[in-house]
Amino acid sequence: MKFFAFLLFSGFIANLTAQDLFDKEINKLIDPSSKPFCFGVASGDPQQNSVVIWTKVLNDSDQTVAVNWEIATDSAMKNVVAGNEFRTSFSSAYTVKLQVKNLQPATTYFYRFETGNIFSPIGRTKTAPLKSNQLRFAVVSCNNFEHGYFNAYHLLANRNDIDAVIHLGDYIYEYGANKNKKHKSVRQHIPEHEILNLQDYRSRYAQYRLDKDLQEAHRLHPFINVWDDHEFANDAYKEGAKNQQADEGDWNTRKATAKKVYFEWIPIVDNAEESVIRKISYGSLADVFMIDTRVEERCKQVGPYDTLLQCTTRTILGAKQTAWLTQGVEHSVARWKVIANQVVFSELDAHQLTKKSRINADAWDGYPEERKELFDSFYANNTRNIIIVTGDIHLAWAFDLVLNPTNKNKYDRKTGKGVIGAEYVVPSVTSNGLGERIPRGLAKIVELILKRKSTNPHLQFQNLVDHGYMLLDLNNERANATWYFCKTVRKRTEKFSDKDSWSTKWNENRLVKEK
Repeated sequence: MKFFAFLLFSGFIANLTAQDLFDKEINKLIDPSSKPFCFGVASGDPQQNSVVIWTKVLNDSDQTVAVNWEIATDSAMKNVVAGNEFRTSFSSAYTVKLQVKNLQPATTYFYRFETGNIFSPIGRTKTAPLKSNQLRFAVVSCNNFEHGYFNAYHLLANRNDIDAVIHLGDYIYEYGANKNKKHKSVRQHIPEHEILNLQDYRSRYAQYRLDKDLQEAHRLHPFINVWDDHEFANDAYKEGAKNQQADEGDWNTRKATAKKVYFEWIPIVDNAEESVIRKISYGSLADVFMIDTRVEERCKQVGPYDTLLQCTTRTILGAKQTAWLTQGVEHSVARWKVIANQVVFSELDAHQLTKKSRINADAWDGYPEERKELFDSFYANNTRNIIIVTGDIHLAWAFDLVLNPTNKNKYDRKTGKGVIGAEYVVPSVTSNGLGERIPRGLAKIVELILKRKSTNPHLQFQNLVDHGYMLLDLNNERANATWYFCKTVRKRTEKFSDKDSWSTKWNENRLVKEK
């Protein structure tokens, strides 16, 4: 059956032309002078001796294209250390992506592509170190094109002090164009309908990657990406999604399509499983564990009062990934264990805000038994210095990382008793948060309610209204998070409104505010 489907798919591809790759509205956005490298260049998955480099060629025919690439140690591209020819075709939408190996650790490299005597922009990237006393990651998530301009990426592109950008998912949004006249979008999605098929997903990525701010951030920094739900569909899980309707076709077909297109556009190492689960080692200072809480093994979400909530067989990671993560953290010799996680890990009690629910069942609160399994493993092995970075929720938070935070026998926020690290939650780049739903003054009241010691004593910092990015600074003494909030996303600006900074010291773990 799979072979028959493959033959049908191959025949379908053969009857298409290059003009069918994207929605016709995409062509109207393309600057002719930027062809054929109109989507820019990118790099990602920096290891100590390798890095992925990426571009895409806009081709007017359906013929195979030869693209030359080279990587050098200088921006003038004089000291070239590697290069070759790469042949790309219609089947990958003319993607050029390769892992360049045999590089030197902790080294800045420059790279470019060429076809038809036309050169791409020159990209900049950096390999991971064998040893380091200082690391700095920019952490981002949730960039909905319709909700605003990518000012956070513009700010990041202007920084020269970043080792890599960790993207926690919701790189695109699958929604159709917003038709609500009362709550108008800043920009409109292409295509106008919810994306479902191969051309739809490719067109949506093309629209996002034509954004100059996102393009520049990719050109100047290596990215380490994972997906969340909107690369597929809202509130996705293994067998479906919240907004996958019966008349929208087969979920597994849609999921496979979304995976294929993700790997076409994102500078991530290709693998047969099309999995985003992997470890990026930054030597003795940090191991970064990229996990999948969405489409590999996640069970369908249940209501906050459903009896299934406490079922031990319900999973968000799955047994194989849970074992990989716990064993990887346990055996890591790095000073900091960084877990790049899609949905909020820490317990969050919101019962004083709503009568409908005390928890967000789409987050780890909806999978408490598996979360306890992770905590039990960390406690049993006396594992500390765990840093979880989280996206998805469009809010900024900092939690002491602790099981049963309201149990005074298990946790003391003043001494750090029971704490094994910190969870830093990043705001959205643009996606609507609480600030778009309620007045700012009311949001401040919500903050006060959430931060009550009787409900969430482990919640040390929050900002529920602003958009931006976070810097994660790691050294031998502390793991510091600093949030940068953009002045606005309704228009392009280089201004940021405020910043907050919190740290956890090595082997002390509890959060303290930086002055």
